Amino acid sequence: MKRTIAYLLILTIAVIGTACPSKTIETAEKKSAQLAGYANQGVEITRAMFREQLLTLEQKDKVATGFIALAQAGQTFDETVKGLKAAYGPDVPRPEIDKLFEVFSSLVVGKFLDVLRTLKVLPADSRIGEVIDLLRLAVLTIAKAFGRGTAVRTQLEAV
Repeated sequence: MKRTIAYLLILTIAVIGTACPSKTIETAEKKSAQLAGYANQGVEITRAMFREQLLTLEQKDKVATGFIALAQAGQTFDETVKGLKAAYGPDVPRPEIDKLFEVFSSLVVGKFLDVLRTLKVLPADSRIGEVIDLLRLAVLTIAKAFGRGTAVRTQLEAV
């Protein structure tokens, strides 16, 4: 009896701790489309801050380049999600979901961390803060869909 209860407990934890592939693809598809848009907003705000003389040309170029790289990463991730959905429908195999997370982690999270590191040395501006909050929410929502929200949150908090 104890062995059966222990087995059921382990099975329940495994099921709860594993992201559902169809839900993962659905969430990734919804949020990945937003990533590039938010990053493009970041570029526009950066340009506005430069025009307002809140940033030097060098700072503007560095921040804008980071946001552009993030937008491109978001587009690549979005295209990858759409390609998997076209190939497999809502039932993308687990190995493909794992590969998709690696794309997300290396491209999107990596570029977002670069942007955060760059922004640390700039003057605070609520407009950039709002875009960063939107990007952070989108990134964490996608990471959570992969069942890796805590790991990504830890990376973001370390910056």
